[in-house]
Amino acid sequence: MAKFSERDVHQFVHGRGLEALVKDCPQLDVDLSEREATEALDGDEEDFALWRIIKARALGKLERIHNSVRYGTFIGSNVKLPTDHTTPMELDLLGLHEDGHFVLELKVDRAAERNAFSELFAYSNYIAGIFALSGHKDITNVLVAGLDNKITKQAFLYDLLIADRDIVVYLPVFADGTLESLHLDLFLPSDDDFRHFTNELLSHDAMACVVISFDDMDGWFDSEESEGGSLNDWTKKHLAALSGYTAQLMEAERLHGFCFIRKPWKSIPRYYRNSLFVCALNPFRIAQPEPAEAILSQLKVEDRGAFREQAEMAFDGRLIRLAQLAVEDCLTHRHSAEVETAYWGAIVNNMQEVVFTHNFGFRPTGMMREAYVAYLNAIYAQNASGAECAEDLSLLKSNEVNNWMRAWMFMESCGFKEGGEPSEDDNV
Repeated sequence: MAKFSERDVHQFVHGRGLEALVKDCPQLDVDLSEREATEALDGDEEDFALWRIIKARALGKLERIHNSVRYGTFIGSNVKLPTDHTTPMELDLLGLHEDGHFVLELKVDRAAERNAFSELFAYSNYIAGIFALSGHKDITNVLVAGLDNKITKQAFLYDLLIADRDIVVYLPVFADGTLESLHLDLFLPSDDDFRHFTNELLSHDAMACVVISFDDMDGWFDSEESEGGSLNDWTKKHLAALSGYTAQLMEAERLHGFCFIRKPWKSIPRYYRNSLFVCALNPFRIAQPEPAEAILSQLKVEDRGAFREQAEMAFDGRLIRLAQLAVEDCLTHRHSAEVETAYWGAIVNNMQEVVFTHNFGFRPTGMMREAYVAYLNAIYAQNASGAECAEDLSLLKSNEVNNWMRAWMFMESCGFKEGGEPSEDDNV
């Protein structure tokens, strides 16, 4: 691609249009995403492959974007975006497709590839800023580049799965070495890319955990139990509503985790009878060593430890504020509550914390929700295929999405450390 100037390639792409240049992707077929997810369930429980669940979700998203963008039309070329500076930003190509606007950034030089995503998202954010209340998913991002740099591939997966942007990358291919032979192939991450990305992603050690506890409230939620040991319906209803609202706050902040309500059995003495758990993957506990080392080596020795530790503690503070806001917004005015941080790896393995309690109102968020729901859909698909060992599932999927025990089994299968058999109340 270096033999052609960016201007020449730009004019050719603009003149021909995406529909003429983008090729079919044989790796994407109707059943691919479901098949990948189902394959993750094959074999023994120890062989469960979370990366296949993540891959299936990503491929489904890429297929949707690809099948829309490839039929889009360009409405602007070299679009100048005025800024406060003297030289405006210049967007390569602006277009429309079935899902709205898309911006396309073209990179010819390998050296310029490192800045591809930062420039692409700067243009995307500029367009989104024209429309009040539009968000990061309202503009589709298209990058045409070689994607030779490892850091660029990692940036793509991060933006696709963690930042949850609508983004697609096309690789330029010159079939016979001439500009006229240019076509665009959809870039799909390799299995190794997904394995590397998923490695250590979901683990107890990576999970930040905040617990906010409070007293019963007569007439609204209490600790009374039926003869069978279950809580009454209104208690579960009102506390599950608190958990549901908390999940909304977590989704708004793009946190990847879950929340749920814990009440100890009536026979178990506890000062506070209700606790809201807010758990999310702390990104500062799972930073990749190579990029981190590249920065740490440039810092003073005395500052290197704080580089991650300070941010890790700040993330805990973010969860604390979110938990306090949830209680403030959902319970009585100035409802008294006590908040603390906890080590999730110890909580989930503690019999008194997990087994001798009522756990309900489970709500997954972010990529945890994406992976968990894909896992559930794979089980439903496996059951529908007539598998000999069908799992006992509720006919209504939402009951399983909010099922604490089912979620605990999923986390254990993902490689989460083993814990005692959890107890669960009705799905609320």
